[in-house]
Order: sequence, then C-alpha cells, then structure tokens
Amino acid sequence: MIKLFWNSHNQIVPNSDKSNFKELSRNRIWGIYHKDNSNKWIHEILNKTKFKTIINEKEIDEGDILIIIDSSVENKIEFYNKLKLICSKVFLIHLGDETGSYDLSLIYQNCNHVWRTFCSNKYFNNKNVSCLPIGYKTGIIKKFENESKYKWAFIGTPHKSSRHDLLFQLSDIKPFFCHKTQEFNKKIIDVDKMSEILCLTEFMPCPNGFVHPETYRLYEALECECIPIVENAYKYYDRLFPNNPFIKVNKWTDAKACIQFWSKDQIIKKKEECKIWWNKEKMKIQNFIEEKITQ
Repeated sequence: MIKLFWNSHNQIVPNSDKSNFKELSRNRIWGIYHKDNSNKWIHEILNKTKFKTIINEKEIDEGDILIIIDSSVENKIEFYNKLKLICSKVFLIHLGDETGSYDLSLIYQNCNHVWRTFCSNKYFNNKNVSCLPIGYKTGIIKKFENESKYKWAFIGTPHKSSRHDLLFQLSDIKPFFCHKTQEFNKKIIDVDKMSEILCLTEFMPCPNGFVHPETYRLYEALECECIPIVENAYKYYDRLFPNNPFIKVNKWTDAKACIQFWSKDQIIKKKEECKIWWNKEKMKIQNFIEEKITQ
C-alpha cells in the first residue's frame, strides 16, 4: 500500500540540558511552519498519486510504499535506517534546508528517490534527487480576474541591499503596494489579503531569498497570474526551469522599463504565457512523481 506520512513537525523536542537547544528549537518551529504553509502545494503535486494518509509512524506496515514529507532530516538518520528495513520503497519530499550545508548522503541513500526544495549545484545532476519548487503558501488562490490596480507590489522583509535597491528604483512607479516586515514571518499579511493584492497587481518583483534565490513570492505570483520579475543570479531559474517565461533582470533598474511602459496588450500576453507555462509545469511535476512512485 502507498502511504503518505507528514513528518516535518515531528522534530526532536529540545530541553535546556541539550547543547544544541537553539538549533532543535529552531528545527521544531520550522517543521511546523512547513506543514502549515506547504500542505496545499504538496497535495497539488501529489494529485495524480493515490495514497492513504497516516498520522503516526506506527501505521507504517512492512512492505508499504512510503511517501514521507520531512525537514531537518539530518537529525533523523536512525529513523530513516528503520524505514529502509520496514518499507519496500521510501520516497522523500525534503522541505527546507535552504543553506544546503549538511551532508545528507546517509539519509538519501535510504530512499528510492528524493524530491528536495532549494536545489544547489550538487543536486541538479543527481539521478536520485530531483529539484522541487518550494511552491506557494497554503491559502494563496486566484480570487478573481486580474484588475489593474497596482503596477507592482512588494510584500516582505527588506533584509538585503538588493531589496533596498528594488524599493529605491521602483518607488517612483505608481500606483504600487508595499508592505515591509521587520522580521521573516512577523506582522505579515494573511494569505487571503495577499491573494487579493496579487490579483490586483501587474508585476511582482521577486528578489532572492535570504540565502537561496527561491522564495514563495515567485510561485504565489504565478498562482495569482501576475507577472514575476526575478533576479538573474547565477541563472538559477534557467537551470531549474529551462525555457521559463519569467522576466529576468541583473539589477532592479532594468525592471523599470517593462513595469512603466509595457502596453496593456503586452501585459495580457505575458500573463497568459506565464499562466500556460505554470499549469504545464505543475502537470509535469505531478506526472513525474506519479511515474516514479508507481513504476
């Protein structure tokens, strides 16, 4: 039987006697965050795969095919050793690990295939590992047909010089929507309001994340059919998504011309191009996962 087990929220519970108390506390917070915010995305990419959802590892029976969604797996080597012995196949969807700083070979070798977010050079050509987009936050939906209220929008933390430059370069292009937070995931706009803003926006500048180029922002823009503009750092998105339709810039001043001067017809055409591409990309991911698990 194919079973789905969400395990990211099941982290080692920290106590004050442990030397790595802060790390374990952080892992636990992030594990819960991933479950809350990636649930819809993960179920969408698994849409073509039939499985039974379980809530406890005690429900795993000998010979099961297991799809496990997890984070901070570097702390769970013994658990994955045990899964290898019990299950006929193990498929890991590995969330988090933005820095890519851990040696995960002991975990990954116990899995028949791994899909991981925040891809890096060592995984792009790994036959056992596939790069998975981090996707959109649960609750993000296209609420209505796009109306042109904002030329562009920025919602997030201006924690890097690139983001400060983005706001500086684009601030004279109006109307725009900007909601700045002082810290990640603090005083944020709820997903319902976020969906509404995105559906009213023509262009979504998508600066690099704190460590890795990818952020939820790109996929939320695609879900709500506004045009993403990405930083072309290391040509990351061309490696992750060959022939993608994103607007790419090397510096944020390069984004001004399209935001300010594109015609309505150009905007409609690019939105449709992104919409068609994103739907096909999600379908491709669904098919690939289903084929890997059921072959």
